Amino acid sequence: MCDQCRCDADTFDTLRERIYDFLAAILTHPDLGTWGRVTNPSEQARDVAAVDVLRSAASPASGKPSEPLETDDLDLRPLMVELCQPLGRLRADYDRFFVKSRRISHSALEMDHKSAWLRRRPDRSIDELSREYDAAGLPAREDSPSRCDHVARELGFMAWLIAQSRFQRRVACLGAGRGDEVRGCDLAQRDFFGHHLAGWLPELAAQLRDYEGGGCLEQLGRFLAAWIVLERRYLDAEPRFVGVTPSPRGTKAAGSRKGRPEPVSV
Repeated sequence: MCDQCRCDADTFDTLRERIYDFLAAILTHPDLGTWGRVTNPSEQARDVAAVDVLRSAASPASGKPSEPLETDDLDLRPLMVELCQPLGRLRADYDRFFVKSRRISHSALEMDHKSAWLRRRPDRSIDELSREYDAAGLPAREDSPSRCDHVARELGFMAWLIAQSRFQRRVACLGAGRGDEVRGCDLAQRDFFGHHLAGWLPELAAQLRDYEGGGCLEQLGRFLAAWIVLERRYLDAEPRFVGVTPSPRGTKAAGSRKGRPEPVSV
């Protein structure tokens, strides 16, 4: 990799890592202490600027015709406006969407498997993810919530993989590392995104976007959907199990069902 290409990759990865950190924080329950990162004005300004740079650098011609980049939604400003609401309102919306409605999330780590997930043997996918975390040396989080926080954990892991790529790239620049270590870190990003995020995260984004309460969750869903497309382009990654996840169900219908939500084993 030439010096200019290495510099560009490090610049983009620094910005991508920041956005994944932001998404991991905002998708963690507000009571767990990460929302200070989300609501801090100086951090918000940096997040907005990071997305602006990445959006400007995205080439319209590089995407696939079937998956256009929604540049209007690839903007954090509308979401930042919604984050000005009282924390109690934001917490209530989070609880209503993530905690009380157990049909919404489809992360393999949530063990909320239906349809094609059942045919994949969810216990095996759990083991696969655990091995990936362990192999990458991700620090253990014994206090990690066992139910509604797994989407945040996966996005946080993606940020950690990006940080590893940046570290190995800098080590290689100093002549103390090997090129295959950099390539290995970059491949880990693409594989984790393609194997675990690209397949189920679009459905979560669609359900957030259609949240009947609108507000912060709707804007988060719009941004997340556009971000997924941008990342697919950047990583040249396709979902490993494309087409097997059932189509999104609107949260209005989910919220209007009578009876108790399905229990989730953890």
